Amino acid sequence: MRSLLLTILLLPLCCAAAEDAATAPGMDGTVASKDGSFLLGVGYGIVRFDVNAKVTDRDSGFSRYVDLEGNLGLDKRSNVQTFYGSYLFNKKQSLVFNYFGVNRSSTLLSFDASYEDLEITDAKLEIFDKSKLYNLGYGYRLFQSDTSSITLVAGLNVLDLKLVAEASGDIVSEGVSRSVAEVVEAKQVAPLPLIGLNFTTRYTPEWSVATRVGFIGGSYQDVSAQIFQTSILSRYQFSRHAGLLFGITYFSAEVDVREPDEILEISYGYDGLFVGLHFGL
Repeated sequence: MRSLLLTILLLPLCCAAAEDAATAPGMDGTVASKDGSFLLGVGYGIVRFDVNAKVTDRDSGFSRYVDLEGNLGLDKRSNVQTFYGSYLFNKKQSLVFNYFGVNRSSTLLSFDASYEDLEITDAKLEIFDKSKLYNLGYGYRLFQSDTSSITLVAGLNVLDLKLVAEASGDIVSEGVSRSVAEVVEAKQVAPLPLIGLNFTTRYTPEWSVATRVGFIGGSYQDVSAQIFQTSILSRYQFSRHAGLLFGITYFSAEVDVREPDEILEISYGYDGLFVGLHFGL
């Protein structure tokens, strides 16, 4: 998956923005609550997707290449929703979490396509992308001054990939006629390790800027993935109990799924704008 995602402004590490917003009293003068220990937030992103897939049949060696936005009708621009938060144990250690969800769908009528192993004529194509990311991380503050901080985040990212394009109509698959065929089907859940750095600079007691960089990679059962995500977010703390996040995000993932009958290679990416509102409890 290329140009995403795990992140649309709020990648799994974006939740770490909550960690900085929940800074202990006296460290930067902008706490989200009286003790600054617990924070919850909700966010909304408007992003541009770029998702491609290659499906290879293990027996025949035939492959088909699919551009989900380019020729399968999914909207290139869409929105995403996220929930994020943090719990501060002390001045150096914290727990951060984030949920990110995509909900895109499209239906094409009179769809025609020709692949090496699949001929589709005058068919109905239904496609949806309901992929999700869940993150839980431990944050350790490596550096702290009056105006800036650096936090290391390590933890677990759960990639819940749900990407399906199904055609129904006049279809010939490897010389056999059928009424239904999966052009692309990826339904996989994979827990993978993540590591990242969060850089925060405070300009005034109310205003600060945070840059997040995260890496996710590894293998789980049939799935292997490499994910890079980054975001640049401004924070305005308009009270001791509430703050606003807004900025830009970028997500890029390459995911391989090796099943007994086929190999699925997915490039999933997105970038765009994000706004979030968080509250200290």
